[in-house]
Amino acid sequence: MDPKGAGSELQESRGAAPPLLRTLIVLGLVAATLGPPRRTAGATSPPARPVSFAGDVAPIFDRWCVACHGGREAHAALWLDSLGGVMRGGDAGPVVIPGNPDDSLLLAKIERRHRPSMPPRRRMPAAQIALIRAWIAGGAPP
Repeated sequence: MDPKGAGSELQESRGAAPPLLRTLIVLGLVAATLGPPRRTAGATSPPARPVSFAGDVAPIFDRWCVACHGGREAHAALWLDSLGGVMRGGDAGPVVIPGNPDDSLLLAKIERRHRPSMPPRRRMPAAQIALIRAWIAGGAPP
């Protein structure tokens, strides 16, 4: 009797791919059909132009921070209503390290990596956080 004859187990399994291989082939075809991931409207990427304090960051601080970190008595002695105040820092020391956003306390607070997080009650929009990150990464220019 021929072990490779019609109806034998070897003959039946010869042309069929193992289940794992079939699954990988199907996933590959699906991935090829979908193409690369698309960026959504809420995605955050640094802007194409340089970010400035006066044009980009100050309006964000005015909206989110200056109520507590501005005026005559700023919380934690941190004034965010001027570039000089931001660069001077507060009770905890410098809050911005130009060119180093990951080690800047200001960014750690607004990204909620350091407690207490800021702003305290609501999250700042990701696009605005990305602008502040880009500003610090770019050397925190005026």
